[in-house]
Amino acid sequence: MPTTVRSRRTPLVGVGALLLPALAALAACGDSAAAPAAPDLGSAPTSGIWAGNVAVEGLPGAIRAGNNTTRPVGYAVFAREILPVINWRPCTERTGCPTIGVGERRTIAGADIPGIGAGGRGEVVLYWWHLVEGRDGRMQPDSIREVGSAVR
Repeated sequence: MPTTVRSRRTPLVGVGALLLPALAALAACGDSAAAPAAPDLGSAPTSGIWAGNVAVEGLPGAIRAGNNTTRPVGYAVFAREILPVINWRPCTERTGCPTIGVGERRTIAGADIPGIGAGGRGEVVLYWWHLVEGRDGRMQPDSIREVGSAVR
């Protein structure tokens, strides 16, 4: 006697009845009235993303870093070869930290770069960040970016 295989198909009407309320709930979550506003770049926002970058150019005995963002940046720079053996953290003080102003170009001598020294040459990594106020009121980096270059 041959075996008969029966298949059971779920009608689309039943599936649609289940999906419609779920899609409506999902659409309500995307209400544009609840979306956060973009930061005002003219003020001091506590979070956000700013356009631009920090460009670094290698010079004889130094590097030149230029802030092409819309906010001042804090920075730290090290010789690439010492990165595996150092433990550093970004400066988060409101004053006293090395910074580069908006549109400013800063020349950093090799003598001031840990791992390069006076008259030294080599690859360097410049880390940079914007300081923002955290929920606890203390300043913190928004994120830490890096850019490489070389002291020639």
